[in-house]
Amino acid sequence: MKKTWIFNALSVWVLMAGLPAGAAELNVAALQVPLADVSVAGHPLHLSVGMGSGLAHARGTPAPVFYSVTDRGPNIACNKSAKIFGSQLCQGKSVIFPVPTFTPRIYKLALAGEEVKVLQSWPLHAVNQTALTGLPPALTHAEKALNADLQALASSPDGVDSECIAVLDKGGFWIGEEYGPSLLRVNAEGAVLERLVPKGSEQAYAGSAVPIRAVLPPLLVKRTLNRGFEGIALAPDQRTLFVTLQSPFSNPDAETFKHSRNVRILKIALNAQGDFEKMAGAYVFQVPQVAQLAPDKKQKDVKVSALSAVNNHAVLAMVRAGKGLQVYLLNFAHASSLLGTAWAKAETTPSLEAQHDLEKVGIKPARATLIYDAAVGKGKLPEKVEGMSLVEGRTLVFITDNDFGIRGEQTEMVRVPLDAEAEARLRLSSAPA
Repeated sequence: MKKTWIFNALSVWVLMAGLPAGAAELNVAALQVPLADVSVAGHPLHLSVGMGSGLAHARGTPAPVFYSVTDRGPNIACNKSAKIFGSQLCQGKSVIFPVPTFTPRIYKLALAGEEVKVLQSWPLHAVNQTALTGLPPALTHAEKALNADLQALASSPDGVDSECIAVLDKGGFWIGEEYGPSLLRVNAEGAVLERLVPKGSEQAYAGSAVPIRAVLPPLLVKRTLNRGFEGIALAPDQRTLFVTLQSPFSNPDAETFKHSRNVRILKIALNAQGDFEKMAGAYVFQVPQVAQLAPDKKQKDVKVSALSAVNNHAVLAMVRAGKGLQVYLLNFAHASSLLGTAWAKAETTPSLEAQHDLEKVGIKPARATLIYDAAVGKGKLPEKVEGMSLVEGRTLVFITDNDFGIRGEQTEMVRVPLDAEAEARLRLSSAPA
């Protein structure tokens, strides 16, 4: 197949590799699970479980087994309520939680032929059995929670907006969430053993039933609202964890975020038990120009929605905007780590997020190779794909977030085989590039 190399001024090589022939929808009838019938300010809603915020393949299983995770539960931003109910029900940055008692859950799924089955699920909870919630903690930059009657809800030190999941071979999980943003170390039964938060933010979790450990970079509090940790991936060596933000930081402000392409990805070293050992790296992925994905959207609409590890220095990153979706192979072998540099400090001006020519300021971003474009080939992916997992180096499996059926959507899963050229590129990435 003809290859076209594109070299931009930001020193990111992008290769248009051979693209998959088509996407196959899976039978997901078992994933359509009713949640609740509720009324929001007099408007009825028929809610179903949204188990597709994150997806991870369990390696070494005799049948294809995956783990998925819900997010914080049914929620409706006030500024989007008119699109659902015909009129705006509330103002500002408040969010309606129709089921404020919802507890985020992990789901164990099995793929038998073309059919997906739910084998088991676990609610996230503290070791003392206190259930986690989906309500925001008392963070400086947080949404205000309202119930279905539009009355204010209290913040929750045990609130999480889980968006991504990684599976440990020995059992247990790492889950990334958007509020802090923070990382949850979870055992095989859904008990949260500890929560890693940005340094200096621990007071927001005072009274939590979960042990809080402030070890993450303090600049993470600059995450754009509702754009925190969105993708997480555990390398095959089980000692390397990658975590991505969904979007550039609002650093120094939201206006900078709207035009930035610089998304930060963290690398964390784990010990032999799969627990946090130390920060090992912090890199930049320059996401594509929005015109490459969705010409009718704006740059702020480009989001990194999922990661899947290839080895201990390369991951696949799913990027979305509007109806556009692409998957990039990111290689960090020669990328600049920002740990301990001026780019990790809030006082640095202009900020990393304000930079356009990274090479000019001495930063090498991750080398990015485009290996899948949903606009090319047979079959189309559904909208709102949020989870992705690489299976045995040759197949991508995607899952959608149905937003708990607020608009009547169902959870969908799609399997996409990679072609021989894309598979070869993944194998070659095992050697530092």
